[in-house]
Amino acid sequence: MDVRTLIFGGGLTGLSTAYHLDALAAQHGAPGLGSYLLVEKDERLGGLTRTEVLRGYHFDHTGHWLHLRHAECKAFVRDIMGDDMIQVARKSRIWSHGCLTHFPFQQNLHGLPLPIVYECLQGAIDAALCEARGEFKDPTDFRDFCMQRFGKGITEQFMVPYNTKLWGCKPEEITPDWCTRFLPRPNIAQITAGALGLVDDQAGYNASFVYPREGGIEAFASRIAARIPAAKVALATHPVAIDFGARLCRLSDGREIRYERLVSSIPLPELLKLATDLPQPVRDAAAKLRCTSLRYLNYGIARPNVLDDIQWLYMPDPKLPFYRIGSFSNAVPSLAPPGCSSLYVEVANDRESTDDEVKASVRDFLRSQGWLGGEAEIEVEEVRHIKYGYVIFDAHYFAAKATIFPYLEGSGVHSLGRYGAWVYASMEDALWDGLQYAKGLASAP
Repeated sequence: MDVRTLIFGGGLTGLSTAYHLDALAAQHGAPGLGSYLLVEKDERLGGLTRTEVLRGYHFDHTGHWLHLRHAECKAFVRDIMGDDMIQVARKSRIWSHGCLTHFPFQQNLHGLPLPIVYECLQGAIDAALCEARGEFKDPTDFRDFCMQRFGKGITEQFMVPYNTKLWGCKPEEITPDWCTRFLPRPNIAQITAGALGLVDDQAGYNASFVYPREGGIEAFASRIAARIPAAKVALATHPVAIDFGARLCRLSDGREIRYERLVSSIPLPELLKLATDLPQPVRDAAAKLRCTSLRYLNYGIARPNVLDDIQWLYMPDPKLPFYRIGSFSNAVPSLAPPGCSSLYVEVANDRESTDDEVKASVRDFLRSQGWLGGEAEIEVEEVRHIKYGYVIFDAHYFAAKATIFPYLEGSGVHSLGRYGAWVYASMEDALWDGLQYAKGLASAP
């Protein structure tokens, strides 16, 4: 079988690629653009954009809130969802030093113990003065980046403990290059205002988001999937071997697919493992790619407004094994039965705490905040695992990619999406990658 584009992975990147190839084929009167096969290992499309329903509670694979900034992506979502996508204002908080404060930490110090506020404010002033005097050199790692950007207090009270839990490694192991877009940088006036209690809930890239009115985030993926012809999709199928030089792929169903271009959104290490002709330098570079795994828990609790009105809560305290608790139903009430709450808990990237220990810690924390009464209120308590969580931007990251991606591109391979491109990215970025690939192919001679 010959196709112009072979697509690995039926998550948002693969779905967007397929959808936009068909749309541009129709727009340009060029049916060859729509020559593709989308290969998905599961029995339905969606990838991690998936919603699990247990006893009437809806659980995504942790928080999947869709933040949109590109006009084309906004138009795409409107076309797919119409009025069935709602906009939600962010209500996130941080729990540290026994206090609930607004997010982001660096801009909302009010409510913390006064010695902590003083330490953070003075550190931010010192850092700003050092920068003004030209005393800083380019940051060498994530801790250094935070020290220059926020000062010693904010770095040590939040940035380092929270991100150490998130990434599962020391901040000195992480480069600073990943984080500029995702870490808002307030000026001294804004930090001071936040210390006095003048809250700016619009700070950061995720001040609001859109989400399906019913059915969880999978409702969005399902709507895109419904636009893709079944004849161009191979479900419950996966690639077993690829000859990049010959542009030939063998699938688990026995078919051999010859392609012009390959779009892969499966994790980059998994793609490279499939190669039958991978050069040794590329193989060596692939061995240096690092990523966290993710353990999370789903909770269905027979009590309304657990977490009050908070949609997600950051937990930097190193004594707690989890770094974030979120409430699906506080964002979208339809995600839990009436009078109940659906939650997710993301666990630090370690294996020191057993599942039972994590469950006990979650229950203790919820009780301590008045968010849980008797354990009979817990109707769902399930542990889930995701092999690939957060890409780690360590000292080998850029050199490894500089070896891998030119080779792939020279072989007609476009490795896209969060795990395909091996980046820290949002759901919109996945949609955008598929759109840009399709537009690039449409404009190719």
